[in-house]
Formats: sequence, C-alpha cells, structure tokens
Amino acid sequence: MASRSATVPVVVVVLLLVALAVFAPILAKRPGLTWLPTLSANPKNTHNMAVRVWVNRRSGFYYCRASKFYGKMHPGVLLRQGSALGRGYRPAEGSLCP
Repeated sequence: MASRSATVPVVVVVLLLVALAVFAPILAKRPGLTWLPTLSANPKNTHNMAVRVWVNRRSGFYYCRASKFYGKMHPGVLLRQGSALGRGYRPAEGSLCP
C-alpha cells in the first residue's frame, strides 16, 4: 500500500489534468485569444515568403538570418519562410522575417 505522501502528488497531477481538459476548450473558443501569428491578406504585406529561414524541427520555431540562432539550433533545416509557415512552424521572435 502506498503511503499518503506518495499519493498526494498523483492526485494533484490528476486534478490539474482534469482542469486542463475542462477549461482548454472553453478558452480556445474565446474571441481575441490568438496563439499563432496571423498573416494579413492585404497587398501591402512586405514580408518575403521566399526568404530562407532556419527551422528547428524539435521546437517548432524558425529563425531569421539576422538571429543569433540562425543555423545553430539542431535538429534543423533550411526552408523558405512560406514553406515553414505552411508546415506549421512559427517565427521564434514573434514576427515574420522581412
């Protein structure tokens, strides 16, 4: 039989997971909460989708050429910015590369 002090962390983790399962769908439906950057469809968009970025496949982020992490985060690969966005990667600095 497990001791009482060993079951307390398990109960806390289970309660946190249940709370997450209940509140995550509610928070996801709230307007105004955005988790990923959005691209505007206007023609004034000056971001170059053909610029090469360094994609860190483990973290899911990509880095612009000016970043100190460009080419250094492994496992990684070079992709075009448009392709990286299409595959679900996000800009690490929070904005698209110029």
